[in-house]
Amino acid sequence: MMKPDWKVAGLCFLGALLFWLMNALNKQGYSTRLAYPLQVAYDDSLYVPTSPLPRQIQASITGSGWDLLWRMISLGNEPIHYSIINPLQTKFINTTSLTDLLSNRLKETHVNYIIADSLNISFERRVVKPVKLVADTSGVKFPNRFVISTVINVIPQTITVEGPESTMKEIPNEIKIPMPKKVSGDFDEKIPIPLVNQPNVNATSQQVNISFEIAELLSPPLPIKK
Repeated sequence: MMKPDWKVAGLCFLGALLFWLMNALNKQGYSTRLAYPLQVAYDDSLYVPTSPLPRQIQASITGSGWDLLWRMISLGNEPIHYSIINPLQTKFINTTSLTDLLSNRLKETHVNYIIADSLNISFERRVVKPVKLVADTSGVKFPNRFVISTVINVIPQTITVEGPESTMKEIPNEIKIPMPKKVSGDFDEKIPIPLVNQPNVNATSQQVNISFEIAELLSPPLPIKK
């Protein structure tokens, strides 16, 4: 009795599998869900988004097995550019427009529809304002009989802050920089500038350098005895 040749059997099975796979991929009518990169274009000199903009869309597409397989494994697809003309009046991205844009990009497949998850958007006017920086030394404790003896240097003295209109209303025209509670000698340090903790608020500087010198008060002269 001849022993089975497992190597030949394995090659035959692999060949049959490849034949079946290629035949299956040539057929039409397959559907899948595709994630495609999206770039939202707007006038960023006048407006700022108040929530993260979508960076990709999810679409249901239909085509041949080969086309869908290529789209699923394809890397570096050029993003679809979606332009917003009136950001303050636009509350969501139009899925019909996205379907047309994606259909023009994927001509070999049929775009069934766009899955409208996370396509809401929100914008506000971009506001830019100057803010003065002042060192707040009112709560600082110095060694006994020591006082600030020089001008308090604040660099920069003014910064420019920009962000959404509603958030910028919370930022005052003058910001007092909190100093350490105790200062034992001449001071020269960089201190963070307290601003509204928002990812869409930007300032020309995040730190301010404050420096000054201290000196001991001279004792008054003793009265001359006559």
